[in-house]
Amino acid sequence: MLNLLIRFCVKEPWLVVMLTIGVSVGGWFAFKQVPIDAIPNVGENQVIVLTPWPGRSPKDIEDQVTYPLSVSLLAVPGAESVRGKSMFGYSFVQVTFKDSIDFYWARSRVSEQLGSAASQLPDGVVPQLGPDATGLGQVYYYTLQPPEDGMSLAELRSLQDFVVKYELQAVEGVSEVASIGGYVRQYQIEVDPDKLRFYNVSLDKLAMAIKGSNLDVGAKTVESTGMEFIVRGKGFLGTDGDKSKAVSDIEDTVILQRDGVPVRVSDVAQVQLGPDFRRGALDYNGAEAVGGVVVMRYGENPRVVIDRVKAKIAAIEPALKGVKIHGVYDRSGLIDETMATLTHALRDEIIITACIILLFLLHIRSSFVVAICLPAAVLMSFIAMHFVGVEANIMSLAGIAIAIGTMVDMAIIVSENIYQHLADWEKEDGATKAGADREKSRTEVVYEATIEVAPAVVTAVLTTIVSFLPVFFLTGRDYRLFSPLAYTKTFAIAAAMITAVTIVPALSRIMLRSANYQKLSAAMAAISLSGLLAAMSHFLWGDDLGGYFGLETWSITVAAGVIGLVAGWQLLRERIRPIEEIPSSRFVRWIYAARLRHALNHKAFALSFPAMLLVLGLGAYFGLPAILQPVERTARVFGAELNDFPGYVDAKHVFTGLQSDDWIALDEGSWFYMPTLYPAASFSQAMQVLQTQDVLIGQIPEVKDVLGKIGRVESALDPAPAAMVETYVMLKPESEWREGVTARDVWDEINKVATLPGVTPASALQPIEGRVVMLQSGIKAPMAIRVYGDDLKTLASAAMDVAGTLKKSPVINEGTVNPDIVLGKPYIEFTVDREAASRYGMSASMVNQVIETALGGMNLIKTVEGRERYPVRLRYNRDLRERIDQLNRLPVVTHSGAVVPLEELATLETTWGPGAINSENGRLVAHVSFMTNGSQGDLESVTAIEDQLREAQSLPPTHPDHLGLPAGYSLEAVGSFRNQIEANLRLMWIIPVVIVINLLLIYFEFRNLPIAMAVFTGIPVAFAGGMILVAWMEVELNTAVWVGFIALFGLAVDDGVVMATYIHQLLQKRKITSVQEIRDTVYEAGLKRIRPCMMTTVTTLAALVPVLIATGRGADVARAMAIPVFGGMLAEPFTSFIVPTLYSAYLEMKMRFGFEDELWEGTEEIAAVEEVKQAA
Repeated sequence: MLNLLIRFCVKEPWLVVMLTIGVSVGGWFAFKQVPIDAIPNVGENQVIVLTPWPGRSPKDIEDQVTYPLSVSLLAVPGAESVRGKSMFGYSFVQVTFKDSIDFYWARSRVSEQLGSAASQLPDGVVPQLGPDATGLGQVYYYTLQPPEDGMSLAELRSLQDFVVKYELQAVEGVSEVASIGGYVRQYQIEVDPDKLRFYNVSLDKLAMAIKGSNLDVGAKTVESTGMEFIVRGKGFLGTDGDKSKAVSDIEDTVILQRDGVPVRVSDVAQVQLGPDFRRGALDYNGAEAVGGVVVMRYGENPRVVIDRVKAKIAAIEPALKGVKIHGVYDRSGLIDETMATLTHALRDEIIITACIILLFLLHIRSSFVVAICLPAAVLMSFIAMHFVGVEANIMSLAGIAIAIGTMVDMAIIVSENIYQHLADWEKEDGATKAGADREKSRTEVVYEATIEVAPAVVTAVLTTIVSFLPVFFLTGRDYRLFSPLAYTKTFAIAAAMITAVTIVPALSRIMLRSANYQKLSAAMAAISLSGLLAAMSHFLWGDDLGGYFGLETWSITVAAGVIGLVAGWQLLRERIRPIEEIPSSRFVRWIYAARLRHALNHKAFALSFPAMLLVLGLGAYFGLPAILQPVERTARVFGAELNDFPGYVDAKHVFTGLQSDDWIALDEGSWFYMPTLYPAASFSQAMQVLQTQDVLIGQIPEVKDVLGKIGRVESALDPAPAAMVETYVMLKPESEWREGVTARDVWDEINKVATLPGVTPASALQPIEGRVVMLQSGIKAPMAIRVYGDDLKTLASAAMDVAGTLKKSPVINEGTVNPDIVLGKPYIEFTVDREAASRYGMSASMVNQVIETALGGMNLIKTVEGRERYPVRLRYNRDLRERIDQLNRLPVVTHSGAVVPLEELATLETTWGPGAINSENGRLVAHVSFMTNGSQGDLESVTAIEDQLREAQSLPPTHPDHLGLPAGYSLEAVGSFRNQIEANLRLMWIIPVVIVINLLLIYFEFRNLPIAMAVFTGIPVAFAGGMILVAWMEVELNTAVWVGFIALFGLAVDDGVVMATYIHQLLQKRKITSVQEIRDTVYEAGLKRIRPCMMTTVTTLAALVPVLIATGRGADVARAMAIPVFGGMLAEPFTSFIVPTLYSAYLEMKMRFGFEDELWEGTEEIAAVEEVKQAA
C-alpha cells in the first residue's frame, strides 16, 4: 500500500503539488477558525447550584439548604464529588463530574435532580443553576469611569445593571455579565415603632399593605364605536420612572381606616432612597468603583468573544452620558503575548531549520524540497485540530514547536536518500540516456530511493506517536492541560510522515536535477531576482524587518539584493553533486569515519562512554551520593575510602537528586493577591483594608493597575464571603521594571506592604492559577490539610490541633500555616419564648418575622420604573437597629393589640458561630492551608507531612506531640499536587508499557530481537542526557518535564532505526564470509547514513533553540518541556556509534560461535563455486 502511494506520487508530481496547495489553503482557513486561548481550559467539569436565601445565617443555610441539596445531588449519574459552601444569605453547591461526561448533559441531569430536591427546601427558596461556563470563563473585567462632571456610585450601578450588563450579555459567546461595586438603589421604609404603637398597627399589617400597593391588573377589552380598547388598571409604584413619585406613592399607601380616617405609611414611617444591603464591593487603584465581569460561555473562542465584547463596548459608549468603560483585566493581552511567543518561536524554528538544511546540502532546490514540508505539515495539523476540536494555546502550539525538528527529520531522510541516488545515477548512466527514457529512469530512481527508507520513516513515526500514549492516559487537570500538546504533536508528526513520502518524492522528481544554463542566462536571472527582491524589500516589508532586527531599511534592502543575486545564480547553475564533493558531508564523514572504525575495533572502550553517561543520568535523577554508594562499599572492602580523596565529596554532590513540583504556572504578567482577614471583620472594615492595600500596592514601581474586590460578584462562579479580599495586580512591561527586579521580587514586595495588622500573608498565585487551585480543592492556597467531621465546634478544635502539628514540621514555613476559623463570627441570637408569645396571640414564626423585618429588613416588592427595577425594604429606624444593648427593648405591636418590648417575647444572647461552612460529599470540612519552605520538592514535602500527621496520631495520648482526633474524623492532604501524584502513579506503569510497545515496533521492522535491542539503546542514553541537563539547569520535575521526556523517547530511536535499517539492507546485498567483512560493511553503511542522521540531530537541536531562549509569555511552560528533549538529543550522537557497534558485535559473536544466520547461509557453496571457476 505504501509503495503504491509512493509510486503514484512520483508518477503524478504536479497533481501532488496541486493537492498540497489545496490542503495548505484549507489548513490556513482551519488556522483562522481554531479557538485561541492562553492555556487549555483546565477548569473542572462542574455544575454550580446557587440558592439565595437573603438574611439567613450560614448555619441555617447549611442545615436547611446546602446539606439537603448536597445529599440529593450525590445521586446524579457521573458525579465525582459534591462540594458545598454555606455563606450569609447564599448556598453554593458545586457538582464535579468526570471529564468524559458532556457538560450540557451534566447540567440537564443536575436540573432534573433539583426538581425533586426542591421539595426538601424551605418555602420560597429556589435553587438555580449557575451560568453555562467553567471557572476559567471570567475573561474580562471592566470598570465604569464617571464623566468629568461626576456621577454617583448608585447612578453608575444603575447604568451597569440596566444598560451595560444587558448590552454585553447579548454578545454572542457571553454566558453572563456579573455586576460588582457601587450601590443598588433602594426605597427604604424606616418604621418608627412608637408610631406603630400609637396607631395600633402591627408590622405584618404594614407589610401586607405595601405588598398590595404595587400591582397592575388587566380587565380584558371593551368595544366601542367600532374600536377595541384594552383595559388596564395601573397600580405599580413610580410607573413613569419618577423617583419622587415612587416615594410619594409609597408614603400615600393606606394601611387601614380607623373611624373613617386613613392611616398612611407616612404616618408611621419615613420613606427615603438609600443603598441596598451589599455583600460585594470593588476598588480600582484605591478608589471605590463600579464594574462587571464578563463570563464566557463553555466551549467558545476566548479571543473572539473578547473582541466581540470590545466591539460592543465601542458601540455603546457614545450613548452612556460620558461614562467610559475601562477594561482592567483583559485575558486577550495574555493570549496575544502567549501566542506571539510561540508563533515567533515557530517562525524562527522554520528559518533556522531551512538554514541548517541549506548549509548541510549546499543545494537550494533540495533545501526547498525539505523546507516546504514544514509549513505544509503544520497547516495539515491545523486541519486535524479543527476537526478534533483542539484549540490553539500554549500547550498545543508547544507540541508543534517541539515537533518541528522531528517533522523535518522525515523529509531530510527521504530527500537525502533521493539526492544520493540521483547523484549516483547521473554520475553512472544518467548522462547516456535522453528524452523519455531518461525521465522514466529518473522516476524509477526517485521511487527506489524513497521506498528504500520509507519503512524506517514509518517505524520512526510510529514510535514517536506511540510514545505519546501516556499523555492520553492522564486524568483531571493534567489531562486537560497536556492532551492538546499530545494531539498536536501527533498530528504534526503524522503530517510530516505524509509529506515525507508524498510531497518530497514528487517535488524531487520535478526539482532535483542538475541545471546546465549558460553563465549569461544565469547572470541575467540573478540580476533580475536581485532587483525584484530588493524592490520588494524596500517598498513592502523592509521597514518591518528592520524594526524587528533593529537595522536600517537600506541594510535590509541590500541583504535582500545579495540573497536574490546568489539564489538566482545558484538556481540556474547548481547541479547534483556526489556526496563526497559536498564540503559539509566530507567534514562529517571525516570526523565520523575514524571514530567509527575505532569503535568497531575496540567495542568495550567505545561502549564505556555511553555507560558512563547512563551512570551520570541516574545520578542526576536519584543523586550521585545514592548511585555511588555501592562503589564506595566495594572500595571499603579493599581498604579504600573514596570520601577521603580530595574533591570526591564535592564532585558527587554536583547532582544531589531532582525534586518534584506540583504545577508549572504560566507567567501571566499579573498577580492574584488573596490575603486572609480575621473572620469577625465587618464589611466596612474589610473595605478600608482593601483600599489601604490597593493604595500601598499601587505605589510599587512595577505595578500598573490594582483592581481589588471584597465579597462576591453577582455570579454563581464566585462563592466568596464578604470579608474575602481578591486583588488583581497588573504589572507593567518588564522593560519598565527596576534593574534586577523579578516577578517574584514584586510579589514579595506586595506581601510586605499589604500585610497590615490582622491580615495573614497570601500564597503566591496568579489569576488563572488561583482559579484553578480554588476550583480543584476549594481553598485559596496550593496546599492544605482537609479535616472531615460532623460537628462544627469539634471540627474547629481539630483544625487548630492539626495546625499546631503542622507548625512543627521541618518542611513547612510556620508563618503560612492558616487554619480555618470555623467559629469565628460573632452572632446575636434570639430565642423565642413560645409560651409568652402565645399569651399575646403570636406564634414563634410571627415573632421571628418581626425580628427579621424590624432588624434585618425585608424586601417586600420591586418597583417597575420602565426597564429598571428597584427593591422596597421595610425595617425599623437605624438608631434602633444598631445599638446591640437596646435591641431587646424594641417595642412590638402584638396581634392582640398589646405593645410589649421584644425581651418579653424572646431572650437575646451573643455568641460565636461560623462565618462560612464548607462541606464535601455531605460531610463538614475545615482546611489548614500552608506553604512549604523549599527545603524539599513539593511532592516530597507533602509525603513528609502526611507521614508526620500519621505518626502524630499514633503517638500515645500522653506524648506532647500527640494529635488526637475524635472518632469518625479524618485527614486528607488536598491541593493542586494531587494531580501530580495521580499522574506519577499512572506514568509509572504506562511509560514502561509504551517503551515495550516501541521495542515491539522496532522488532517488527527487523524481525530480530538483539538488533531491536541495539536500536532501543537510544532511549536510555537519551534519557540520561535529558536528566543531566534537567539537573544542571536545576529544573524541578513535574508533569511538563515528564511530557518532555515522553517526547524524547519517540525521537531517541529515529537515528538508530535509520542506521540499522541501512546496515541490514547492505548486509543482505553482500556476501559475508568473515568478521572483517562484517565490520567493513557496517562501516560503509555507517558512513552512508551518518549525514542524514547528523542532519536530523542538528536540525532537532537547532529547532529547539528558539524555544529555549524565548522570554515572552508562555516561554517558561514550553521551555520546561524542551529542556529534556534538548539534553537527550545532545546525547543522541552516541547512537551513531552504539547501534553499529552493537550490531557488529552481535553478528561477530554469531559468526565466531558458529551460529547460523541468513546473512552468511550458503557462503561456503559460493566460495567453492568461485574456486572451481578460478581453477577452470
